[in-house]
Amino acid sequence: MNLARSKHQQWSSLPKVGEISVTLPIRLTDDLLAGNAQSATWITSPNSFNTDHFADLKNHTPLWKKQLLEAPGALRLQVECDYSDDQLRLLYAIVSRSLGYLNNRYSYFFDVQDRGLDYTKEAIPVSKTKAETGYHTDSTAKNYFPDFVGLLCLQPALQGGESLITNAANLLAYLNREKTHLLDLLHRPLYRDVITPGTVQDLEAIRNNAFPIFQHDADEGVIFRYMRYWIESALQKLAEPVPEFLHEALDTIDTYFSLPENAMCFRMERGDMLFVNNRFLCHNRTAFVDGEKPRVYVRAWINKTEQE
Repeated sequence: MNLARSKHQQWSSLPKVGEISVTLPIRLTDDLLAGNAQSATWITSPNSFNTDHFADLKNHTPLWKKQLLEAPGALRLQVECDYSDDQLRLLYAIVSRSLGYLNNRYSYFFDVQDRGLDYTKEAIPVSKTKAETGYHTDSTAKNYFPDFVGLLCLQPALQGGESLITNAANLLAYLNREKTHLLDLLHRPLYRDVITPGTVQDLEAIRNNAFPIFQHDADEGVIFRYMRYWIESALQKLAEPVPEFLHEALDTIDTYFSLPENAMCFRMERGDMLFVNNRFLCHNRTAFVDGEKPRVYVRAWINKTEQE
């Protein structure tokens, strides 16, 4: 296995949150908001806009994209002004569109907040609960995989809800050194449960929804798609035999990611925008408790090229 392809993705050391963070100049954010009479359309039809005419923004996006496409693979943007929710949503929509094309599977901008649901009792995204998500990449659908995941913090939790990010390219290097007997399984297709709203959710759909945890691209390097719960849920529903070494492989992944030396952990504050490469980074969220105002994040799925 050629690990040279993933060298540009690997962390040489655990990044500090300051190393992935950029403060947006007030002049830039004010200019993006000024006189924008189409704010509602930005939310409902973001791909209809071209951000090239924002000259100042265009000067920043090449560096942001480079930071996302290779190590560190994560970018936190912070605003300095106390903007309203609507203004923050508009800024987030413009910045997200500048990084690529938005996907509409859950709506272009999906509010992540506790809705009093339990993902262990029904096939729903963990983003609709207050539980820890577990380390995962977004989208369990075989035929769709976002390049970047964006999150805007409108209201942090009273307690908990910290963001965690870890690196699957580093994980693969570890497996190649220490756990080579697991590599074959991790590169074979594994069933994933089907949870996308509006799709058929039966056993045949699950059988057709199988893909590997690790794949490789000649240009990109490591491609990693993981959420343990939906792998185990699919096998349980199908009553399929558990593949040899699967429990060990999933335990190894979770243990590696859970070590403090392998994962960034930080709290997002109101107005923070976080963008994460969804192809070689894995993210998580700690469980949280709402205060008087509920914790609200806004998620976006972004692809480098326009998707169907």
